[in-house]
Order: sequence, then C-alpha cells, then structure tokens
Amino acid sequence: MSHLLMIESWVGASGNLLPPLLKEKGHTYTFLTRKPTHYQNSMSTEKHPVFRYAKEIIRVETNDVNAILDAVKGMHFDGVITVCDYYIEIAVEVAKALNIPCPFSKRVKNVREKHLLRKAIDEAGLPNIKYSLSKNWDELLKAANSIGYPCVLKPVDLASSAFVRLISGEDDLKDAYDKLKAFPLNFRDQQRDETLLLEEFMDGIEVSVETVSYKGKTTVIGITDKSVTGEPYFIENGHMFPADLPEEKEKEITNYVTSVLEAVGYENGIGHTEVKLTKNGPRIVEINPRTAGNYIVELIEKVKGINLLEVFVELSLGNEPDLTFKNTNVKSAAIMLYVPKQGGKIVDLKGEEEIKNDENIVRYKIENCIGEEIEKPIDNACYLAHVVAVDTNARGARNLATSALSKLEIRFED
Repeated sequence: MSHLLMIESWVGASGNLLPPLLKEKGHTYTFLTRKPTHYQNSMSTEKHPVFRYAKEIIRVETNDVNAILDAVKGMHFDGVITVCDYYIEIAVEVAKALNIPCPFSKRVKNVREKHLLRKAIDEAGLPNIKYSLSKNWDELLKAANSIGYPCVLKPVDLASSAFVRLISGEDDLKDAYDKLKAFPLNFRDQQRDETLLLEEFMDGIEVSVETVSYKGKTTVIGITDKSVTGEPYFIENGHMFPADLPEEKEKEITNYVTSVLEAVGYENGIGHTEVKLTKNGPRIVEINPRTAGNYIVELIEKVKGINLLEVFVELSLGNEPDLTFKNTNVKSAAIMLYVPKQGGKIVDLKGEEEIKNDENIVRYKIENCIGEEIEKPIDNACYLAHVVAVDTNARGARNLATSALSKLEIRFED
C-alpha cells in the first residue's frame, strides 16, 4: 500500500484514532516529531499510538521546513499528513517541496488564521459579524468601546479554544490582554502572530458543519451540535450528530457555509466549520481545515457509516474519497466530556461501574487521574473522561450520554 509522512499529531482524539486506522488500511508512515515527550500522558504508562504504529520515527525540528526536508532527503512518500492544527501550513509547504499530495487547501492560511477568514468573508460580501484587529492595548481598548461589551477576544493563530475569552468589561479585557502578551510562543514553541481579534459576542446555539471538498466540489456530511461550559472560557463539553434542527434551518446553515468555503478558496480538504445561530441568521465562528476533534468523526461514522479519518487519508494520497452514506440503524450519536470544575489534587473517583453497565453507552474512557494534580481548566485539553452514546430511535443520544456522565463523581483534596 502507501507510505505517508506524518508531521506531528494531536495527543488526543484523532491523534489516537489515525495511527491504528492507517495500519488497518495497510498503510505505513514515518512519524516526525521535535519533542517525543509531548505525547507522554502523565496519567498513563502506555506508549502513544503515533509511536506504536509508526514504521519509522525521526526526531527533527518540525517547526523548520528546511530541517524536515533535510531529514527525509532521499526517502519516498506517497503523501503528507497531520491532524495537528499547528503543522497544517508546514505540511502544505513540505508537500509542495516534495511534489506529493496533502489533505489541505492551497490557501489554507485564509482559514487557519482567524483574522484572514474574517477579511475574506467581508471581501465576498457574505454575512459577517462586527470585529476589529489590534496590535496593542490602546487599539484594543478603543475597539472594545466601539464594538461594545460583552465581546470575545481571540488569538488569531491558536487552536482548541485556547485563550478565547468572553469579555464583560475593561478589567476582563486587560486581564485577557496581559495573558496573551505573556504567551509569545504557542504550545508547539512556534512564534505567534500577536494580532488580537476582538469580535462582537454572538448569542445563540452553536453547531458545526462537517464537509469534504475535492477538486473544488464540496459535499456536506451533516451538522453537529455543540455545548460549552460557559463563561469565561469556551470549553466544549458535548456533541451530538446529527443536530436536532428543522430541515429549513439545516438548509440555511449549509448554504451559508458552502458559500463561505467557496469565498476562501477551499478547494480541497475536510472542513469543520463552527457556526452560531444568531437572531440575524447563521454566522461563522471559525473554520477548522481538518477532521473535527472530540471524537466527532466517531459519531458521524456511527450514524452515516462514513469514516472521515479514512476520507482524510484518501485526500492525503490525492485520491477522490467515497462519500456514500450507509444505513447504520442509528438515528443519533453523542459524546459528553467531563470538564473538571477546578484545579487541584484528585483524591477519589466514583461512578465508573454505573457507566460501564449503562446499555446506552457504546464506549467510555476515564483517565487514571487519582492522585494527580491538575491545573484549572481553560481549554479543551482538560478532559478527565468521556462517554459515547447512541440512540436507534431518535435524536436523543445527547440526553443518554449526559445522564451517564452525570454518574461520575471526581473529588478533589480540600
């Protein structure tokens, strides 16, 4: 079969699912990483899948395209792949230099960098929200006074909702500004673009539209619902596929998203587009040029019979993917994620047996976290457990998953 060049990975979700899938499909890969210890979970002694399934592992400075090209000189690859947002643009550059396929759009930067996406939506004349770009405190304060509170402050180049903050007033704004200014490198030690994106707060339900684009044609796979923990950080704690929406609303949302993807030149790749359903209609939150995180790909496969990671692999090899929906007899599938309410030392955990015996739960995972000291949660890297439920009768899987996860009790040291 084929041999891929994998440049880094997420530690969770797709980072766990992709390596065994490649082996199952008969593919091999060479894994490049700058920091092997990044993939060692302090709550587990098991070797991460990216290492267990790799044909070869090369330690190299993956933040340097030339270093990557030197490290793989003379080697043959059929495509370049990564599921980590911070290496998407690097993967595009490496693929271009090696003249081999990758699963991303040539203009992926327009999507990866949130301020460029806002500008592209404006230039296309499509519905957008009020926003402002700033480089310093004075500009940011002026922008906030113009947009009004509440508003949302975002870094333009981070992922997993990191440092995305709801701003209720000037004190919040200054605190969020100071924290971002003290974070000049991202989580992979790459120099950040310190442009500050301030947006009006969008009130409404949030969903994501899952799409696949190949040679300029975009296919909508469906819409996923989303819940977040709330102020001040936007941490995802649950999803259901498909979202429980009226047919007319689904059509309005998907038409809007496909228009935006066309506007940004999204001719190739999987799209995970987050949308707020505001009183003025659907509005883009952001577009992720990769498979959805938090095991949403698993939910889609249970309902539609399409494995988006398999699609992702096909795109990595330059092949047209099979997007035929299959009858799975599942009407909805959902995941609920356990977000700790605080930081501190975990001393006890109860409820696993009840979750294990819940007939609606098809899979669950609870971290071996007793005795661990954890930080206060601020982004999607904080989960201590998750459960996956299916409903064969209706779009009720979210309620089933919520009920099961509520049985889990994690106690912290006083």
